[in-house]
Amino acid sequence: MSFLAMIIALLIAQLRDKDSALFHDRWLMDVDARLRQMGLSSSVSFFCSLALPVIGVGVVLSYLEPRLFGLLWIALTVIILLYSFGRVNFAAMLDRYRAYFNSGNFESAWLDAKSESVTEMDPAEEASPEDVQIYVQQLLIYEGYQGWFAILFFFLVFGPEGALAYRLLQLYSSSADEELAHRLLFYADWVPVRLVAATFSLTGDFLASRDKLLASFSQTSQAANEVLIATARAALGLERGDTASDVGDVAAAQVNQIEALLSRCAFFWLASISLIVVLF
Repeated sequence: MSFLAMIIALLIAQLRDKDSALFHDRWLMDVDARLRQMGLSSSVSFFCSLALPVIGVGVVLSYLEPRLFGLLWIALTVIILLYSFGRVNFAAMLDRYRAYFNSGNFESAWLDAKSESVTEMDPAEEASPEDVQIYVQQLLIYEGYQGWFAILFFFLVFGPEGALAYRLLQLYSSSADEELAHRLLFYADWVPVRLVAATFSLTGDFLASRDKLLASFSQTSQAANEVLIATARAALGLERGDTASDVGDVAAAQVNQIEALLSRCAFFWLASISLIVVLF
């Protein structure tokens, strides 16, 4: 049933309206604020804000699973997965940055990327076109990771509750200045980030990216977005210092390469998951 729910959710996700009420997330911080008003500490309110929805969903799913041949369980799981997927229209984001680079508008790309960033990237105040390229690529890769790959990972390992817990942790980390949330997100990302990085290597230039991939296992404190961008650029053969007559066209072409790499990785993941389901 889990595999069927996942396939249905992925199909619906291609057609969903990102502005749907399903994806309004203010309620999470409202719950946190009310818990703090009750006198709970920030850490306790943080754990309660995450735990209560996840436990509630788990109880309801357990109740629904044996009923109507599991159809109600599948329906609720699809809704949870749709809620857990990323919040941005990824295809529109790619088109936007391609347009910026094709027109040579690096300043708008820079400001847009900083406003969209869901990670703790710390860009310099003045950036060269090459800096903007790398920063945008870092944003695109991490957005693709946290909006899709990480959700599938936690769904497959922990079920719908795991996917929901990861999305709530991401939302909390981006909405509140809570050190505990950032630390837990770092630990939650550690394994799936390296699985995605390994997929970059397998679907790209393995020999060129092998050292970056292996280094991510020894450098255990390396941030998730740093692991992903380093491995992805190596797998695509993108090196700092490349020169070209038209930097904008090169930057736009690299966005296309990033998109192609993420698409290959997504196909690899789905094919691998399907094979595992068939065999086991």
